[in-house]
Amino acid sequence: MYKYNFENATEKRKADKDLGHILMPPNDGQEKHPEHLNEHELLQVIQRESLNQNWPEVKKLIQDFPEGKRKDLIAMLKSANKDPLIGKSFPDDIV
Repeated sequence: MYKYNFENATEKRKADKDLGHILMPPNDGQEKHPEHLNEHELLQVIQRESLNQNWPEVKKLIQDFPEGKRKDLIAMLKSANKDPLIGKSFPDDIV
């Protein structure tokens, strides 16, 4: 069985041509997974509020994310605010 390196489009095309098929499920589209679109939109809002340092709104929006994603979300927001080009602080008490 061939292992695909999907970062290399030429390699994938060659393997497709040689094998004639790929062993991957078809793309079922975004319509069947609206939760991802909702989270994407919410992520954009929370990033904007974080960069504007609107901490009460950031706290409220974090609660709208699934509990398993909150820790990573907070780490991402802290990292984005700490970026040298942005240079803003992120409070430690946001959970």
